[in-house]
Amino acid sequence: MNFNMILGLWAAVGTQVLVDDVSHIPAAQWRYHSLTLKQTPVTVDCQFKVLSGNAGVRVALVNRDALDQIRQGDREPMESTPFRLEGSFQRLLTTPDEYAVVVENGGVGPVGLKLRVALDFSEQSLPKARYISPVRRRAVIGISLTAFLVVVIYSARKLLVANR
Repeated sequence: MNFNMILGLWAAVGTQVLVDDVSHIPAAQWRYHSLTLKQTPVTVDCQFKVLSGNAGVRVALVNRDALDQIRQGDREPMESTPFRLEGSFQRLLTTPDEYAVVVENGGVGPVGLKLRVALDFSEQSLPKARYISPVRRRAVIGISLTAFLVVVIYSARKLLVANR
């Protein structure tokens, strides 16, 4: 194996591509790809691009309840995203559940769509811990210490008055 193959395998550890294909969606129709996630946390990475047709599509990640609503004709779960010719999104999921990537064609003609959905289980996809700056850290310590001393002095005065 050469170095580039090893580097590519190392970068792909923890990433699983679920969907990477071109699909055709008729006018005013929708399609979905289901995801059953048992291992969390996971980042869902979705990229899409309209290859043929001039209509935009809406792509959303929904849970099972929202998918059931869409199946019954309710488009409310999809209304949060606009129609676009291309785009991408990433969502961090922390709850095991059944999810679906739903694609809706909003135009009057059919579209050819390139869709790629991948799951990233690596720790790189998790939010990074952040720390406040040293100046803010000193300010927080100073304010906390002052508030603590005020409470101690107030309590000590009340105890001294009560003991006399």
